[in-house]
Amino acid sequence: SIEFNDKKPVQDPDLPEAAQNKKDQKKQQKRKQGNRTDMPEGNDGLMSFRLESLWSWGEYSKVDRTSTEDDDDDAMQTAEDMDNITVAQDSETTASKIKLDLDLPASQYDDIVLGEGSPVDEWDYKKQILQKDHCRIIPMISRDAEAVDLPIKLHAQARKIRRQFEILRPQRHWLSRQSEGSELDLENYINYLTDRKHGRVNSDTPVYRDLRNQSRDLSCLLLADLSLSTDAHINNTSRVIDVIRNSLYLFSEALSVTGDRFALHGFSSRNRSHVRFYNIKGFDDNYNNDIRGHINAIRPGYYTRMGAAIRYASQLLEKEATSQKLLLILTDGKPNDLDKYEGRYGIEDTRQAILEAEKKGLQPFCITIDEKAEDYLPYLFGKNAYILVKNAQELPAKLPLLYLRLTR
Repeated sequence: SIEFNDKKPVQDPDLPEAAQNKKDQKKQQKRKQGNRTDMPEGNDGLMSFRLESLWSWGEYSKVDRTSTEDDDDDAMQTAEDMDNITVAQDSETTASKIKLDLDLPASQYDDIVLGEGSPVDEWDYKKQILQKDHCRIIPMISRDAEAVDLPIKLHAQARKIRRQFEILRPQRHWLSRQSEGSELDLENYINYLTDRKHGRVNSDTPVYRDLRNQSRDLSCLLLADLSLSTDAHINNTSRVIDVIRNSLYLFSEALSVTGDRFALHGFSSRNRSHVRFYNIKGFDDNYNNDIRGHINAIRPGYYTRMGAAIRYASQLLEKEATSQKLLLILTDGKPNDLDKYEGRYGIEDTRQAILEAEKKGLQPFCITIDEKAEDYLPYLFGKNAYILVKNAQELPAKLPLLYLRLTR
């Protein structure tokens, strides 16, 4: 059996501390992909075929080789040799127990799938080709999302940010010289009468004015990295995912004041055919306690196939009928995934996805807390299209102000 434990390994009394630490480090060097499955019922044993005479028959022996009673060291070595480990719940007693860190999210992470998904392309830099429909986006919503109020701990920050964004609230103003409107434009009407008296009448002279809202002509889609790396702690009380959650809260509080159209999405991935794309808030959704519930329910899991997520987000943002379309990408690290997406392949695909977004008239911009971001983000986004927030705890307060700077 396999125990899942986030705590440090128990010290072996028979080994010196240094030797024990070295042994534990060695066990953690290799990354494992985990899958869940149902436990076999035990009715499918080993069937042997014996040819001892002219006649032959089959013998059934109930043997379950998945629970062979080997020593602990043998079981651990077997696990170390495997790249993909499948686990199931079993009520029977086993002879060996081992501890492993698996890339296997908790069962509550299995959220609600919305349809069969959508194919998106992927760039292969070695072949220099765009692979048509190479990945599949799986739209999802959190199973645990329930309407909630804004957390009390964010109330003071939210009030301050809302005051700062009041200057962007749509203002009602009069438009003069309109061909039709709610009332006469007196100044232009008097000029019209004067011109008519002197025979200088223009039949299409606009003599009305109208009171209209002056709203900003822009849309913003924020795409948040929800991969397993966001489960890392930044201090004794907070994880990266907590900082991202608070950032989404305050970002939404700010934009709900301006009236700007905005959408919130999150993503993670398991491989090219399973890129999880979370609908937190759509462009036409009102920001309310239901949306806050979806923000509250975000959880870390899996990997970061960033190129596919950016392409799908670009498709959604491209449909907006506004003149400025801002694509904000919030992340804590490099693109990575299973099936060869690690390293340069993922970097090149993400860069290509960003170039495609720019050709569509979108404005991609990356916000990261990765201390190593200077090594790769200038290549991905360009030197002026990203920002590194060195203190992750400052991200919730800085994100709305960054938006203000990008859209004024």
